[in-house]
Amino acid sequence: MAFMTWNDKLSVGVETLDKQHVVLIETINELHAAMMKGQARAAAGQILHNLVDYTRDHFAAEEAMMELTKQVEEYVARFESGDITLGVHLLNFLSEWLTKHIQGEDQQYGPWMNERGVR
Repeated sequence: MAFMTWNDKLSVGVETLDKQHVVLIETINELHAAMMKGQARAAAGQILHNLVDYTRDHFAAEEAMMELTKQVEEYVARFESGDITLGVHLLNFLSEWLTKHIQGEDQQYGPWMNERGVR
């Protein structure tokens, strides 16, 4: 039996983050299963290293989403105050942010997630 089970109460309503949370729960369950089999010592090192790596990537993704939200909110406020018009400024910002995000953060943890079958 799983130590932790994913359910809707744990959902944050963002598919990407929910999927990452599921992976974290699966990793905790993997550690629990090893403990129940008396194999915690042999399995814990690698599982804990995986958990640290994935957690680091997960929180970086959450922070990046929050930063993007903050920046978009600033654009909305500027637009509503008449400071800027929607168009080139916002499109350039979003394009630059997405390119940086994909080439920086996503490509760093992408191989690790693919290796573990995360889709």
